[in-house]
Amino acid sequence: MPSLGELSSPYSEFDDRVDALLRGSGYAEPVRLHRGRTVFEPCARPRGWEEAEFGVGAHEEAPVAGVPALRAAFAERVSGRRGGAVPPEQVLVTGGATHALSLALRAVLQAGDEVLVLSPQWPHATGLVRAAGGVAREVPVFLELGGGFGFDFAGAVEAAVTSRTRAVYFNSPNNPTGYRMDRRRLAALVELAERHDLWLIADNTYDEYDFTREGFADIAAVGAAAERTFSAHGCGTTYAMPGNRVGYLVCPPGLAAPVAAWAPYTGGPVPTAAQFAAYEALRTPREELNRRRDRAAAAWWLADSTLEVPHTDASGGLYTFLDLRAWGDGERFVRRCAELGVGLAPGRNFGARYGGWARLCFTAAPPRRVAEAIERINKIYGEGADED
Repeated sequence: MPSLGELSSPYSEFDDRVDALLRGSGYAEPVRLHRGRTVFEPCARPRGWEEAEFGVGAHEEAPVAGVPALRAAFAERVSGRRGGAVPPEQVLVTGGATHALSLALRAVLQAGDEVLVLSPQWPHATGLVRAAGGVAREVPVFLELGGGFGFDFAGAVEAAVTSRTRAVYFNSPNNPTGYRMDRRRLAALVELAERHDLWLIADNTYDEYDFTREGFADIAAVGAAAERTFSAHGCGTTYAMPGNRVGYLVCPPGLAAPVAAWAPYTGGPVPTAAQFAAYEALRTPREELNRRRDRAAAAWWLADSTLEVPHTDASGGLYTFLDLRAWGDGERFVRRCAELGVGLAPGRNFGARYGGWARLCFTAAPPRRVAEAIERINKIYGEGADED
């Protein structure tokens, strides 16, 4: 039999194992805090429409770059935070943020080009780089940035740059640590990218879940960064519609058309019905989105105030990263929790250096259920590692 190509995915492999352990735990309703999700209701639900309402009929195939009305609505959404109008022509509608990142990487990489992946990182980031023919180089920064003063962020990233480096990928607020990069950190990254002529690939999935008074800082608004920044966004997290699979990519000026040329080879146009649902979700009042952000911040406060396990300080996003190095084997801890009906995501999903960590999603269940799960987590941590 012919051999298969290699694209290992420890994330999906261990995620399936956690689910299997939860099913065998004996708990009728396990608390699945290993999944990145919220308990919020979807901001839009499927319905029919007339062509005049959206510019495209319900049973017509959408343009490969997206329905013009939706591209314009997405462009309007990001224009304010960038400090200037973003033309709809710079925006591509994609099959979620994952597809947006895939398109950007395929457009800028040649075989063997390197991408600096600021780490710990969203689990699929390195796989997307490899799928685009590139080489992912993990650069540990987020735990160090969250650890206090004295970390030379720009120096750490610059030390990883080689003659093959083509781009820098990061997401902020960060999955899995909850660290949020402020304008000063972003400016340092922009200066480095300009000095080495690198692309910036910003994963803005959690832009509506920034808990700070200043709010989300968009790197594309820093100096001339928009000229070299691809910004990926998703509707699944923002509007509680993960099954809809709609996102968008804001490209540097003049680059949307060559990037869109990759779309037919990565799934084709996003289904028209999904695009219309996203169009409807964009009408969600700002007050409602703010309420959801505040509920996520309250969920973080609950987790932070009750966890007895060392963990990262979340200034945004849906997660905190549990430090299990003093306890022992991080994956054994994840297994023990699963046996007691609590799902955690193992740390090695988020980078090669993080086997002693685990991610907890504090918005994945109602507050009472999260509190019950944390009680079990604390109990296991307090008992210490046993010998298998």
